[in-house]
Amino acid sequence: MHSSNATLYIKDYGAGSRVFKSNNRQVKDILKHNCSTEKDTQLLYRLCAYFKVNQVLELGTSLGMATHAMATARPGAQITTIEGSPEVYEFAKNALQKEGVKNVKFVKSIFKEFFEKQNSKPVIYDLIYIDGHHDGEATLSYFESILDKIHNDTVVVFDDIYWSTDMTRAWNQICIHTQVTASIDCFNLGMVFFRKEQLQERFYVKL
Repeated sequence: MHSSNATLYIKDYGAGSRVFKSNNRQVKDILKHNCSTEKDTQLLYRLCAYFKVNQVLELGTSLGMATHAMATARPGAQITTIEGSPEVYEFAKNALQKEGVKNVKFVKSIFKEFFEKQNSKPVIYDLIYIDGHHDGEATLSYFESILDKIHNDTVVVFDDIYWSTDMTRAWNQICIHTQVTASIDCFNLGMVFFRKEQLQERFYVKL
């Protein structure tokens, strides 16, 4: 994948790209600039394994690097991953199926429509990874949409919390939300927890 010259058309519903001027992008360039880093995927792998998650929701499949990490960390878990860009969706789905990953449910949808459809079929998730849109107002909206889909031990992971002033403002608002009892700022990823037995506290960890 790192050397792939295949070109995908990106249908971007979010804040756009700081790197690409065209929506036609080579896979190797998407992998370099738009996918979760190796360090981030390792962290997601460890989180899924440590918390023994069974239900995971990922908003923003991209090429499926994070999806693969979470799925292989817990082969018995159900990973539901949402991607709105049709060509990216097909590429990631085919790539993971070729890898023999069988515990991933791929959904081609924009995030808002996914939540609207899921309201009639509520699922409670153990881990939610939000990696898409990169817009502060949208991120806050997605956060509100997941609050009826979490339990006391759910962990929610946000990518690119310092993408923009707007994203950082949204992250800070989420950290002081009344249902959030602890947050961890990793200077790229951010994690929030909802354990009622814990006092509200903010942590900063440089990974």
